[in-house]
Amino acid sequence: MKIPSNLIKILILITPMLILGCATIVVGDKQSLTFDSEPAGAQIIINGKPEGVTPATITIKKSDYQNATVVFKKEGYTDQQATLHTKTTGWFWGNILIGGLFGSTTDSSTGAMLEYEPAKFFVTMPPAKASLNEMARLDYQNRVRAYILFSHQHLVSDLAKGSGEHLSSLYVLLGLTEARQQGALRELRTLAAISDNAPAFAEAVLKILPNG
Repeated sequence: MKIPSNLIKILILITPMLILGCATIVVGDKQSLTFDSEPAGAQIIINGKPEGVTPATITIKKSDYQNATVVFKKEGYTDQQATLHTKTTGWFWGNILIGGLFGSTTDSSTGAMLEYEPAKFFVTMPPAKASLNEMARLDYQNRVRAYILFSHQHLVSDLAKGSGEHLSSLYVLLGLTEARQQGALRELRTLAAISDNAPAFAEAVLKILPNG
């Protein structure tokens, strides 16, 4: 069957519009991030702008905050900071192949080419007059939480194999000697299996394995 020439012209005109900004359509230019703290009730400030109070799930426009600084503030407690790390999504590269330069430019301007990783943040806020030992303990806990939240999928994979660079880094962070690592591997596998998500896994690790 012969396709009418007018229909061909219409398809030629609308095809770039359909594929333009593929990541913008599929991934979106906004992302929901979860923030929590111990104690709760800390103000969440992103690049100097108040965005809510912990615990909170906040949907933000990705083009507004790229590698931004998050400050947790609560009266009577020491401020804590985190960084919104971004990475390029797979949809962006696919969009270059499908939509070419125009599609990739659309994704870049809207922020759809990016995604935040991790998308969950938890900090422990020491009292303003905490001792040096208490400050060190809480700093250690924050570092362990941040690493597990950021590397959770890789850690689960390494635990299944019994080795890997992310698991080795966790051993170092936890201060585990080589003699202790084999027993810790069994404990970590059990904790990963019974934990519903990365935050739960992080809290379980901090309860069972030694403090730094």
